[in-house]
Amino acid sequence: MAVSLSMKESSYISQVIYRINLCDSFSDLSRILLSQIKTMIPYHKAMALKVTSRNNEFVYEEPYFTGPENDPFDESRFVEGSYRSIWWEYMEAPWSSVFRATDSREEEEWNNSALYKEVYKPQKLYYALQATFVHNDIKLGMIGLYRRKEDGDFTDKEIFFLELLKAHIELKLYRLVTRYRGFKADPTAPGFSVPKALINDYSLTRREEEIINMMLNGAADNAITEELCITKSTFEKHIHNIYKKTGTKNRVGLFGLFRG
Repeated sequence: MAVSLSMKESSYISQVIYRINLCDSFSDLSRILLSQIKTMIPYHKAMALKVTSRNNEFVYEEPYFTGPENDPFDESRFVEGSYRSIWWEYMEAPWSSVFRATDSREEEEWNNSALYKEVYKPQKLYYALQATFVHNDIKLGMIGLYRRKEDGDFTDKEIFFLELLKAHIELKLYRLVTRYRGFKADPTAPGFSVPKALINDYSLTRREEEIINMMLNGAADNAITEELCITKSTFEKHIHNIYKKTGTKNRVGLFGLFRG
C-alpha cells in the first residue's frame, strides 16, 4: 500500500501524537483522539473501549461513544449482547492491529448477519475501520470508526493514518491501563526497537538510538529528557542529528522510515 502524505497532513499527525501524550485518563484520551482523528478520517459514529479478558470473554471498561447530536449513539447495542465481532479475533493477536471490516467479510454474509441486522442497521451504520491495542501481551482496548453505506468505505490512506497513530495510542493506553489496574510494569519500556542493522546503516550513536526508540514508542520530549537526564538543548541537538542522518524532518518521517 503506497501512500504519500502532504506536509499539512504530516504536521497534523504530529499534533495529534502530541495531544495523545498529554492525556492523563482514558476518558480524556478517548475524547481527544476521536475528535482529532475525525479531521483525517471522517466518520458518522465512533467508540473507544478499554478491554480486559475474563474466562475467555471480553469485559468492557469506560466505554466512550460519539455521534451526531440528532443521531445519538445507542451504547447498549454495542456493549450488551453476545455478538462476535471481527475485532474480537484481532484482539487475540499478540500485537496491535488496524483493519477495515470489509477486508475480512463477504458482503452477503455481512448483510445477513445478526450483528448487522440487530446492531449496525438500527444505528444506520455499515462500514467500519477499527484498531485493537495489545502491548506486552496485555489486552488494552479498541477504537471503532463507523460510516453509513452512502458515505462509502474507508480508504487505504485513512487506514494508513490510523496505522501511523497505532503505536502511540498503544503505548499511551498501556501506561494508563497498567497504572489504573495496578500492574507492576515499567511504563518506559519500549514496545518497539529499531533493528540494529538500521542503526548501523544510518550511523546512529547509542544515545541517538535510545532517543529514536523512545520517540517511536510515543514518549513526549519532556519524558525523554527526564528519563535520559539530558537538557532540552542537548535533546534538540540529538534530534537535529537524527533527522540529518536519516533524511527525515519529523516524527512522522521517522515512523514511516522505521515502522512503515
